[in-house]
Amino acid sequence: MQVDGKSKKRILLIEPSLMVGKGFASVIEDVIGYQLIASAQNASRLSEQLLSSRPDIIVFNPLIMSFQHRTSIRSFFNIPAEIALVALVYTFVDEWILSQFDAILTVNDDQTQMVNKLNGIKKSLPVSDKSKSENEELSERENEILECVVKGMTNKEIAEKHFISIHTVITHRKNIVRKTGIKSVSGLTVYALLNSLITYEDIE
Repeated sequence: MQVDGKSKKRILLIEPSLMVGKGFASVIEDVIGYQLIASAQNASRLSEQLLSSRPDIIVFNPLIMSFQHRTSIRSFFNIPAEIALVALVYTFVDEWILSQFDAILTVNDDQTQMVNKLNGIKKSLPVSDKSKSENEELSERENEILECVVKGMTNKEIAEKHFISIHTVITHRKNIVRKTGIKSVSGLTVYALLNSLITYEDIE
């Protein structure tokens, strides 16, 4: 079924390799429901492109930027929450970096795999109501539990450290996931680093 241009999801591609970029553009042309609206070889004008192109998805090679200081991609480029981030990978990339993306494409993916990954992106709507914003702030105890989780402690170890039951630890962990919207430990690690709950040395 043909999808009209207005309903297609708009993709902005940032890829330093001309060859890889051309290949992606060629493949995406035949994918119903998606449209490559712009491409660039670096992110120097990303802010302008976000305003002019208004993409639904940004696909880019994570190696275009330095992650020496554990930089948050969204914060660094000021990317709105409603825009999905997709990594285009063809070499080793640290798991911490990949955890910031909503989907990961590799150069070995065929068209079906690419479509499945793009269709599988589930983005949460931006926080718009006050109650939701308030819920997203973790309590002091939840921050303490989160710190233990990202350091690799088990529920039993956390319970013993804070003199609480394992059931209480599990409840806190569920609240942390609900408030942050993050389920993976790697994602929670990113959250903890960005909120200065831990340092990089804590997880080495």
